[in-house]
Amino acid sequence: MEGVKKLFCLYAEKTKLHLRQREPITSGSVNVYPVRFAFSAEWDGLSRTAVFKAGADGEPVSVLLDASSECTIPWEILTEKGPLLMAGVYGTDASGEIVLPTIWVSLGQILGGAKPGKDAQPPTPDLWQQALAAKADSLNYTPDGDLGLYAGDQLLSAVPVASGGGEGGVTDHRLLKGRDAPEQHPITSIKGLPEELERIPEPAEALTNEDLEELLK
Repeated sequence: MEGVKKLFCLYAEKTKLHLRQREPITSGSVNVYPVRFAFSAEWDGLSRTAVFKAGADGEPVSVLLDASSECTIPWEILTEKGPLLMAGVYGTDASGEIVLPTIWVSLGQILGGAKPGKDAQPPTPDLWQQALAAKADSLNYTPDGDLGLYAGDQLLSAVPVASGGGEGGVTDHRLLKGRDAPEQHPITSIKGLPEELERIPEPAEALTNEDLEELLK
């Protein structure tokens, strides 16, 4: 019912521990399960400590009860689903000696809690990515050989293109950066050109374009 605080309620009747109210428990929960204890007259004058563990062989975790006999189930025992959540309580006298322990009682099985999984769809792009995509209408190479995103003739963004011709090389001549710079195409880089140039005799006078075309036929 709305407005009613959800919690576990237990009653310690001397060494017996009775579960009076509970709720489902999920793995991965942290400090969200309050527990309230009530005690019979045998507990008067004793300091009271609650104990919790996951399964019969789990490592117990102790929690001092406050003045209202309440505490919170420690998160350390709720990390794994499957085992039963066990609870107990013990009383100590003025010297700190345990004089009244209860039996263990089950608070229910620790159920598997929801946790992050794989995204079903790609994440929504950031605003700048959405704006960029809305303006762009084509992909093309930039003068430097990068892959560019264009809106008409305007370059919006560019990314380097991974090389594909060995270390430091490319397989597409268009992607060579600085290929228009001086001295980037020596004669020896063109197959057969040095031999063909050797066939051209020294001119007696400067050759015209027509003379050169005739020699190269």
